[in-house]
Amino acid sequence: MPKCSLVIDLGFGDAGKGLTTDFLVSQHPEESLVVRFSGGHQIGHTVTTEVLTHTFSNFGSGSLLGVPTYYSEHTTLFPPAIVDEGNFLKTYQPKLYVHPLAMITTFYDIAYNRAIEKQQQHGSCGLGFGTTIARNKDEVYLYANDLQFQWVLQQRLQSIKTYYKTQLEHQPKAVQDYYKNELKDYNEAYFLESCKSLQPFYNVAALSQLASKFEHFIFEGSQGILLDTQHGFHPHTTWSYTTSKNAVQQITSHLKTISEIDIYYVTRCYQTRHGSGPMAETEPVTLQNNENEANVTNEFQGVFRTQALATELLNYALSCDAIHHQNLQSNKHLVITCLDQLPRFSYANLIQKVNTNFKTVYGSYGPKRQDIKKLSLQ
Repeated sequence: MPKCSLVIDLGFGDAGKGLTTDFLVSQHPEESLVVRFSGGHQIGHTVTTEVLTHTFSNFGSGSLLGVPTYYSEHTTLFPPAIVDEGNFLKTYQPKLYVHPLAMITTFYDIAYNRAIEKQQQHGSCGLGFGTTIARNKDEVYLYANDLQFQWVLQQRLQSIKTYYKTQLEHQPKAVQDYYKNELKDYNEAYFLESCKSLQPFYNVAALSQLASKFEHFIFEGSQGILLDTQHGFHPHTTWSYTTSKNAVQQITSHLKTISEIDIYYVTRCYQTRHGSGPMAETEPVTLQNNENEANVTNEFQGVFRTQALATELLNYALSCDAIHHQNLQSNKHLVITCLDQLPRFSYANLIQKVNTNFKTVYGSYGPKRQDIKKLSLQ
């Protein structure tokens, strides 16, 4: 019988979802499918092997093991980035299955996102994710299904240009000028050509069509529960449900013969946040072995911040996620990453303070799947 594993970040993101997904995939790669159920092309999930360190944005974190990725209708995709990353990874033959109603980001969404972020400074990474969601909520659509039809795609793009022209009328001149400057060198033909070039990597399908083809469905979450649109702290939130909410919906709707559900909650052994927004006021941390930190300062998102872990926030995140799977039987596991960076950290002390009974606790002492160890709490 098929089983499901959910990878959920308990913090503000950057906890190690890519590492955890790669670890789970490695157990039975030939039977696995990675499912992206939240977020989109704005993620950055890093996987390290003996030969390569790669940060995934458009493909799931099982791709280096030849495992395909499914993008649900709750996600976004940006065709030029898919083509670029797909070509970079072509040795691994990366493969995407995409729900026909997965939302497509355009350069217009990115330009508007960046123009607004310069004014609001909410902590966006400037890749058009939130503006794509907002546009679709305003019923100005562009879907994965549309990319197969060139005339339809051109009409959709015209509607999107008109939509942002109207939106800009209500914005200060500085925003209008920034938007126009972002697009000054943009050639729409490039976007159209990238949509044609998706074919080697890209298949439109519903998850229910894939249910009988795989034995292990690994749901790779995005960002973290503390950025969730419901449970995060406005205005520094994402336009996405980063709890298990969407994953549970996918499972109950499309994977009805699942025998087992395991939830892997991921946290670094210290608190992190990339960009603007509140963090718990804990003591500073002194880290080691973090020379290869993948998070760098981003013009729009800001700097990467670290503090000591806040148990209250872990318990809050766990309580929020529990709301969304009350009626499902599941095994809960904890993955504590970056233990090599903070040698004095006591995971046993943490477990005593967390209000959840975990079936298993894992610790990561490095960036590779081989560095994940099952921890003894005796």
